[in-house]
Amino acid sequence: MTKINHRTYQEQRQAYDKIRDVIAGEDRLKNAGSQYLPQPEGMTSTQYNRYVQGSSFYAVAERTLRGMVGSVTRNAPILELPDRIASMRDAATFEGHSLDVLLEDTLREVLSIGRYAMVLDYPTDGAAPGSAPFISTFNAESILDWKEELVGGRQKLTRLRLHEDNDDLDDGVEQHLLLTLEPAYTVRRFHVSRKRNGPEIATTAEVQIGEDIVPTIDGAPLFDIPAVVVSPYNLKADVEKPPFLDLVNVNLAHWRVSADYYWSLYLTSQPTPWVAGSLNEKNMPRQIGSGAFWVLPQGATAGMLEFTGAGIAAQKTALDDLTAQMATLGARMVYDGKGRNETTDTAKLRTRSELSLLHSSVNMVEAAILKLLRLAAEWTQTGTQDQVSLKLHRDFITAQMDPAVLTALIKAWQAGAISHDTLLMNLKKGELMDVNRALDDERDLIEEDENVLPFSTLPQAGNV
Repeated sequence: MTKINHRTYQEQRQAYDKIRDVIAGEDRLKNAGSQYLPQPEGMTSTQYNRYVQGSSFYAVAERTLRGMVGSVTRNAPILELPDRIASMRDAATFEGHSLDVLLEDTLREVLSIGRYAMVLDYPTDGAAPGSAPFISTFNAESILDWKEELVGGRQKLTRLRLHEDNDDLDDGVEQHLLLTLEPAYTVRRFHVSRKRNGPEIATTAEVQIGEDIVPTIDGAPLFDIPAVVVSPYNLKADVEKPPFLDLVNVNLAHWRVSADYYWSLYLTSQPTPWVAGSLNEKNMPRQIGSGAFWVLPQGATAGMLEFTGAGIAAQKTALDDLTAQMATLGARMVYDGKGRNETTDTAKLRTRSELSLLHSSVNMVEAAILKLLRLAAEWTQTGTQDQVSLKLHRDFITAQMDPAVLTALIKAWQAGAISHDTLLMNLKKGELMDVNRALDDERDLIEEDENVLPFSTLPQAGNV
């Protein structure tokens, strides 16, 4: 039988599923039953259901991912395309999504899962005259098999098997896209019948759909697969550890301790009445609370049993420790709001971790999409690939310029200690001017606007 899955696929798939479930949030996790929140020994099904529903899941991973992607996409990328593929700015993907949407989707996948595939396609059958190529995207779960080999003195992707969505197929049947170099670029599609046998999935049949397709450009075949597999660290097909896996594991641990904590509060928050003595059906207490009274036999005593142990305090300490650990792993939004309980060292670690992952991920995503756009330009009009440029926003941390800092910058410029360009650059970093505007354009606007107050009239330090 033809090889379907790479040897590392199944073990990685479990990690991918876990990350997606945690990012999806509380409802997904609670519906998963005991998969992520084991049922404590001796707990009944009814008690377990109350145990799960009473727990509180802190959506740290999802909020962190949203914040990291937003910090990159809050400013539009700088993009230049030749006229022949200008339409890709608004319709870059097979689904018709814009390049901005493609960038955001790719960043989410690379930052969280650490793996995303993109394939450039330029169909000729049925395509409108002058239409541009498009990019098909595949998440990590859809990257089934791959192979890289040394060809002509350099490492090349020579085989890539991808799962394609097809809602028209029967249950148990999948559609696969197989891209190979033989030695020219060749495309095949298959319908694959697969059956699950416990944790394993067995392939029972594979049937090719249609003939082999050998794409050509100006009549010549291609000797590279027009695809990239993106990770936060490189553009190689090798599997990398998902960047969010550690954070997700701690997020789940935090949830489990939270479930124990709130269950303990539920069990111990209200005192339990007790009675010592001989009771019968006639003098058995039936209710408790204001307005109720008990008639006890002679010699009987009663009281209230209250929890006085240190277990709940220990659970609360464990929750706080896990929260701090999530912050150290890069969860910028763990301590959102006032009263941030975060040491300076923890904040530095958090920021360093975030920026390292963000920088490398942005570099790889930018390189991958730029590669495909340049190839698209060359396919449509030879010699135009150099007309393509793409630059993503890299000022990841929202700058907040303190009034005292602003005044100090102005005074330094007035005193001749810094140049006007340096002043404007700092204003750009502090987001007091448009980050996408060139300095020359900003100077032109200053000169043209007669109503702008000169810098010398701005308030001095301490008066802002």
